[in-house]
Amino acid sequence: MWDIEFFLALGKVLSLVLCMVFIEGVVASRPNPNAKWTGLILPVIMVLLSIWVYFTWKNWIYFILVFGPALLCWFIYYVCRRSIKNGTALSLQEEENN
Repeated sequence: MWDIEFFLALGKVLSLVLCMVFIEGVVASRPNPNAKWTGLILPVIMVLLSIWVYFTWKNWIYFILVFGPALLCWFIYYVCRRSIKNGTALSLQEEENN
């Protein structure tokens, strides 16, 4: 039978990944020029961490479990920066005026 500890650990991992991706979206979607570079910090750290995990444990599963959220952060960064470049991003000032 399934162990309850497994489901609790899985819930912790999923909630951490969702929080990380949400934070990446908030940081990368700021329209000022400095947000371009601050939005790159988390994806770069996650890629370096996934490389370190692979060389430390030599296990592809561990690598993929860390590299998957890193790719998701890169995707969120790309989508946010593209929407700012195209002018389709919503800013907080526009929402407050409505």
